[in-house]
Amino acid sequence: MILSYNNMQQLLPSIIEGQVICNADIPVGGAHVYFVPRLEESITTDEGAFKIATWMPLPITLIICHKNYQSCKLTVSNTAQKLVIKLKEK
Repeated sequence: MILSYNNMQQLLPSIIEGQVICNADIPVGGAHVYFVPRLEESITTDEGAFKIATWMPLPITLIICHKNYQSCKLTVSNTAQKLVIKLKEK
């Protein structure tokens, strides 16, 4: 059996990573980043960083929640670049 690079790519999970910040460009730690049906999720670090590995096909709609900020939805169809997600205060 011969596997090509394209076949190998299909065997790897998609990695969604990025940073959650507020309107003042300050990192938001403790934000819950997930997507329905909540198979994979992440809590942001003190620097606002998160990383989720998923086998779900793209596009995926991420939901970002934090008790001090308005919830946000973001559709991810490409994982080539890290995301920067800006939340608005409540």
